[in-house]
Amino acid sequence: MNIFDLALQLFLITNPIGNSPAILALVKRYDFQKQKRIMLREAFFALMLALFFQAVGEPFLDALGIQDYALSMCGGILILLAGLGMIFPNHHEEELEEESLQREPYLVPIATPLLSGAGLLTYVMIFSKKLDNPLEMTGAILICWIGVFAVMGGAPYLLRAFGKRGLQVLEQIMGLVLSMIAMEMIVKGARLFVDGL
Repeated sequence: MNIFDLALQLFLITNPIGNSPAILALVKRYDFQKQKRIMLREAFFALMLALFFQAVGEPFLDALGIQDYALSMCGGILILLAGLGMIFPNHHEEELEEESLQREPYLVPIATPLLSGAGLLTYVMIFSKKLDNPLEMTGAILICWIGVFAVMGGAPYLLRAFGKRGLQVLEQIMGLVLSMIAMEMIVKGARLFVDGL
């Protein structure tokens, strides 16, 4: 897998396009410029989380004695659940709107879990452990986040262009692709487990 394929998979897992309606619900009471500032700030926080898990993920997993097959299968299951959630969305926009009236989103819930959720962080740890050169994963994360920043900065325009229904269709397509990636991870994990017997 080259760095661009890895960046694309990270982008699909991060799902900034599908998360845009929920994120916009959190920031809609602010003026347009502040919306963009909040969304870009939260994208930056999510990037810092991904890089942090890349740095500490492998030593942490080694200290716990977690095997590659367990990480691959667990990551696959988490990403499969995320993909299924994208195909069969259960939007809680009313709850998000109510929360947005109480306080400005800061780290939670936009940076995590909406952008850097459990599926993404597990995926980063899996491939950080597999890749020989850590700069490949760092490069993939940074390339992915170019797209994330672009979507977050342009989310208000995306909603106007595609409408809520159009974004939902895009989210379902990405969820289907993500589910296939997840199944591949689960199968690889099962193969590693069988080989280890």
